[in-house]
Amino acid sequence: MARCRARLSIASCDARLISRSISADNLPNVRTRYEDGFVITEVEVDSIGSLLATLDDVLVNVKVANDVLCGLNADEDMRD
Repeated sequence: MARCRARLSIASCDARLISRSISADNLPNVRTRYEDGFVITEVEVDSIGSLLATLDDVLVNVKVANDVLCGLNADEDMRD
């Protein structure tokens, strides 16, 4: 069985607080931390399906936390 790994690096208006907020939901195979203004999440699982499901959960959690802390649709403002 192959191991699947991913590392997300997400910029946010308050990456430190967001990383602390979502890390409470971390499973043993997920690690979230703050680093240089980014939310960093590393995932290691046994299948691509599990990887995709886990990354989807992390992204939804970051989106919700970002909207609450930085304002609704703040992620769209960051792209401008």
